[in-house]
Amino acid sequence: MSDAATAGFWDARYAHPNHVFGYRPNDFLRQQARFLRPRSRVLALCDGEGRNGVWLAEQGHDVVSLDFSAVGLAKAEALAAERGVAVETWLVDLADWIHHPAPERPWDAVVAIFAHLPSALRRDVARAITAQAAPGALLIYEAFTPAQPSLGSGGPTDPDLLVTRGDVVDDWAGWRPDVRLTERRLFEGMDHQGLASVVQALGLKA
Repeated sequence: MSDAATAGFWDARYAHPNHVFGYRPNDFLRQQARFLRPRSRVLALCDGEGRNGVWLAEQGHDVVSLDFSAVGLAKAEALAAERGVAVETWLVDLADWIHHPAPERPWDAVVAIFAHLPSALRRDVARAITAQAAPGALLIYEAFTPAQPSLGSGGPTDPDLLVTRGDVVDDWAGWRPDVRLTERRLFEGMDHQGLASVVQALGLKA
């Protein structure tokens, strides 16, 4: 298993006193959040230190920030308190979570921003979320492509943690995703800086 796929790796990384990926929400999420219905129940997948989940809560959404780093989620809770909002944090390993019963309230939206998962688990997570999401739920997704390591602007180097356009289409069967490959400049904290190769998707559950 890649180090980047372990909770210990992320606990150590998030132990830095500052937020490793900054305090502002991801640019793609900020651009696409206008499509969220008011007061949506949002699953923020692999939300780490909470920059995305807390921002969504500030927009009036009911947010679950899910991650397997206790250190990251503690920082997410502190950030939410500082900003006067609430997020529900779930400390879970996705390999276990996919076998949990579905939540009582289905997801109105799923936000997966740089969720670096091994390919087999990534597919299983997408299937589990698809089963739990409400009809018409919104997917906001961004991941690094196999071209990313050559650019040196952050992200994993393990090929199994990188995502192609075809992967997104296959993983999120049952959704109608608009999937695009693009290069863009990252300005996200200490560890996401510079030109990056990403796949972005905005989709609706059928």
